[in-house]
Amino acid sequence: MEAIYEFEVVDMPVTVAVDSTGESIHKTGPTHWQQEIQGIAA
Repeated sequence: MEAIYEFEVVDMPVTVAVDSTGESIHKTGPTHWQQEIQGIAA
């Protein structure tokens, strides 16, 4: 089940990115792309 939350934020840009399993893309993304870049350089 999905949920939508509404937050009121003043003077602070915010991006929330969560995948379908609840994992934060901000945590998993950099690790994934570091591995991709290393694969290209090799």
